[in-house]
Amino acid sequence: MRKDAVLIIAHGSKVKETDDIMKKYQQELVLKMPETQIEYCYLQLMEPSIESIVKSLYESGVRNIKAFPFFIFNGNHIKEDIPEVLDAIRAEYPELNITFLENIGYDEKVLDLIIERVSL
Repeated sequence: MRKDAVLIIAHGSKVKETDDIMKKYQQELVLKMPETQIEYCYLQLMEPSIESIVKSLYESGVRNIKAFPFFIFNGNHIKEDIPEVLDAIRAEYPELNITFLENIGYDEKVLDLIIERVSL
């Protein structure tokens, strides 16, 4: 049983394709990081929610979670909404350590992807 996990937090959408894309990211991350438990969830509009996935991870024995916000911009969801949800979870599970990682922001790799896409 793994005691550590990575949780990818996405916004959520009414479009089903969003979940297909997140599942693909999860599957590829599992292949590239086989020693790490990788899960994903959504802030809103879709399931699984942050709360439901964290509860499931906790019940499976996970005690350390690295929460990666799959967001480019450092807006209200990053500054307020997700931290509020994580703080409530921490209060419910005091022995659970959740590290809220930096969002994507500006990254040369994203810049390279944009250049690649517009050059097609």
